[in-house]
Amino acid sequence: MPNTTKKTIIASIVQKDGVKPAEAKGALETVLLSIKLALASGRDVDLGKELGKLKVVTRNPTRRINRNLKNRVPTIENVHKKHPKTVRLLGGKDMSDDPKPTIVHKKQPEQQVVPARSRHFTVAVPSWRRRFR
Repeated sequence: MPNTTKKTIIASIVQKDGVKPAEAKGALETVLLSIKLALASGRDVDLGKELGKLKVVTRNPTRRINRNLKNRVPTIENVHKKHPKTVRLLGGKDMSDDPKPTIVHKKQPEQQVVPARSRHFTVAVPSWRRRFR
């Protein structure tokens, strides 16, 4: 499935409306710039009932366990993300050639798994042993 580029959108605007390509390109750039500025300021962009709504959402931070620390316990640290926010398309209809109905199932209550034993322990090492290593 080929991607739709600005060039193909401009060509379809010229073909349907009969305007000059420079005017169509300017109009498309203006629309895209206004969408970009609205999303950058944190506002939602409503594209109509057919397409849905563009919304800025914040991603959950990713964490990892760092075990490479010398003579220290493992630590949990946040992984640096260049862009913590992203744009999501919400509420859009299925615009494919053969749309499938959405099947909604009732959410069943999750069963909590209780471990057989959950004991945390540490090993006591006498302080005099550290000198001989």
